[in-house]
Amino acid sequence: MKFLFAPGLLRFFFLLLLGAASLATTSCKKDEPEIQDYSARDQGLIKDYLTANNITTAQEQASGLYFLPVRTNPNATKVAVGSYVSVLYTAHLLDAAGTVFDASSRHNNLPVTFVVGAGQLISGFEQGISLMHIGDKAELLIPSRLAYGASTGNGLIPANSVVRFEVEVVDYKAVDDNLITSYLTSKNITTAQKQTSGLYFLPVVTNANAVRPAIGSTVVVQYTGHLLDAAGTVFDASTPSSPLTFTLGRGQLIAGFEEGIALMHKGDKAELLIPSGLAYGPQGASTRIAPNTVLRFEVEVVDVR
Repeated sequence: MKFLFAPGLLRFFFLLLLGAASLATTSCKKDEPEIQDYSARDQGLIKDYLTANNITTAQEQASGLYFLPVRTNPNATKVAVGSYVSVLYTAHLLDAAGTVFDASSRHNNLPVTFVVGAGQLISGFEQGISLMHIGDKAELLIPSRLAYGASTGNGLIPANSVVRFEVEVVDYKAVDDNLITSYLTSKNITTAQKQTSGLYFLPVVTNANAVRPAIGSTVVVQYTGHLLDAAGTVFDASTPSSPLTFTLGRGQLIAGFEEGIALMHKGDKAELLIPSGLAYGPQGASTRIAPNTVLRFEVEVVDVR
């Protein structure tokens, strides 16, 4: 039952740079025998690219990043440091062919979701996204020191490369909500109750006159945790002899699970459809739960003390 614990209570392993074809950063893991300053060279390469493509609207940042707005929604929510955002992207080398070395389209068109400013992704990418609003599209021209430096991404990226990203900031809640509603539609489920957090609560057995857990209650729960895939893959489950016991409201478990249990009574059974932001978010959990994964739990409150 280790998969229920809140992310801060487990050690998670972020995907290494492109080792699993992802955007995850290796900025603190670069193996550089000597440090060289490629800033002037990188700026020259970026300016040559802009000139060759007749681009005059790119905005140079103090860091050396060039930001090229494509579609701007100034009235939409602005991304800020600490924001939890989802981004669709296509990553190119700055060569004549515009070689693509990674893209959301290669991962079932699922966006990468991360906390801006937390250093989870390469710094130029995070910096560029912080300049955007939900719904914006842009291109980021990222000098090598803000990208992958001397890392080569398993041979996909030449060392000290300038890279170009086409990016679109999407609402991760909308992405997860679409996955959940599609699941409910496919199962002809019409009784799921959407909470303001984005959690979907599906009552199965309700004992309205029984005791309801409150903050600080000790709750005993039997559960089965599924991925929201076609097979309904089980990634974790309690057993009759070993139920889960926890104190509600202490943040011991993932937020969506605790919120769902708080809606129940002793003896109730329910299903919880938990968006990734209320589960394991961009970290995922070990190798069993991928980053940004929606989860489904079958739960029964056995006891409330």
